[in-house]
Amino acid sequence: MIDIHLLEQFHAFAECGTLSAAAKELHTSQPALTRAMKKLEEDLGVTLFIRSKNQLKLNDTGLRAAEYARDVLDADRDFVAKVKAYERRLRTISIGFCAPVPQTILTPILNTIFDGMTISADMTDDAEFVDHLKSREYNLAVLHEDPKDKDIYVKKCGHEDLFISLMPGDPLTFYPEIHLSDLDGKSILLLTRIGFWGNFHGNKTPNTTYLLQVDQDSFNELTVHSNYPSFTSSYFLNRRMVIKGKVNIPIADPECHTDYYLACLASEKNKYKTLYDKITEKTIL
Repeated sequence: MIDIHLLEQFHAFAECGTLSAAAKELHTSQPALTRAMKKLEEDLGVTLFIRSKNQLKLNDTGLRAAEYARDVLDADRDFVAKVKAYERRLRTISIGFCAPVPQTILTPILNTIFDGMTISADMTDDAEFVDHLKSREYNLAVLHEDPKDKDIYVKKCGHEDLFISLMPGDPLTFYPEIHLSDLDGKSILLLTRIGFWGNFHGNKTPNTTYLLQVDQDSFNELTVHSNYPSFTSSYFLNRRMVIKGKVNIPIADPECHTDYYLACLASEKNKYKTLYDKITEKTIL
């Protein structure tokens, strides 16, 4: 068995071309590197170098051996990376959230149930969440539609309704509910990172100007101190987290009312039984 450290030194020499340059690269002495090259030849039982009084260079066998050494070192690094990645996966719960509210509610529950493990969360549109579960990129996912897939186990975990917050003088506040098309042409504050909610409005409000905000604190500041409309939801209204002076009107369009589903691979549902036992249809409300 060849010591991997000898191959690293041999590869450094092949790359640098001289003992002095390789020794500098490896932070070792030239005599120590010379002894290492001799030891590699002895272990292999072949001659790798052409030696002259002031020069050492690779012979044909040495040139080919350098190629093989590079392959072995690449494989060694790949082996280490894969083992470490597998170990991280054993200690990590990876979950995809399709909207901010499910992430807000479920994260503390996950931290309690999986105490000591790392929770790795994505929050984005859930169009590819089933594929991510099947490829094991995600262990869990929260979707806004039941995927109806035999390989995926789901449990309904809540519901959310969308509202629009308006100034009291806005004509739309006189209606018990409105449609997205009623908002067409307005300028509306919108947070950028809102998962699938970011895709629901475009085709019904083509003339609306969405004032996109990346930072949550800036968005909150503008919703409080500006006259611009903004979206809110039943989650915030149920908790009396309302903006003083604004009127919240429900939006009637079907896409503004969603159920949420907690999903995992059907083959792994027992692994997450404690979590599923904790979840009900009223967890996210």
